[in-house]
Amino acid sequence: MTLVTFGIAAVLGAIAVLDADHVASGFGLGLGVAVLVFVAGATVVCALACIVRGRAELVALAGILVTGLALDLLVLAIWQDIDSETYGKAVGIGLAWSFFGLLAFGLMLAVSGPGKLARWLYYGALAAIGAAGLISAYLIATAGETAVSTDVTTTIGAVPVSSADDELLRVLGLAFVLIATLWFGAIAADRYERGPRAAA
Repeated sequence: MTLVTFGIAAVLGAIAVLDADHVASGFGLGLGVAVLVFVAGATVVCALACIVRGRAELVALAGILVTGLALDLLVLAIWQDIDSETYGKAVGIGLAWSFFGLLAFGLMLAVSGPGKLARWLYYGALAAIGAAGLISAYLIATAGETAVSTDVTTTIGAVPVSSADDELLRVLGLAFVLIATLWFGAIAADRYERGPRAAA
């Protein structure tokens, strides 16, 4: 499945580069597709490593599927210049979950058998990652929709954000802070707790 999805991305990306009107735009497309493939590939590599180690295999398999599909759809959109709001939202949600999957799978690989202290930080980080993924998916899915209330307080780009969504953005920002601190805290605590055992 991984080979097929990345193979499709390679073919579509190559066609997009060769089909570009100018050399500069072709180079830009090629560089952009390569960056996307590397970012998506990082998620897939971590997910495959989790499967090999027997950690959250079904979640890792779903992460590979979502990441590969989002990558192929995005490269197809770049090539065909697809201008569909629904299509864009679907790709955006897929890429968002791919990013959060990278954070979750990376943490699962870095922390093996968390001890008493690391366990709280570990599961706290995973909970924050899940919450951030759900909020991001909701905000992407509802972006641009006219709010029932006329109380619009914020504008992100050309997209109006209602006061309710504005508060969700605040929660999402808090989730990112928690993810970063708990993520590295769990790794540090795991190394600290494994030190005495390794010495013994």
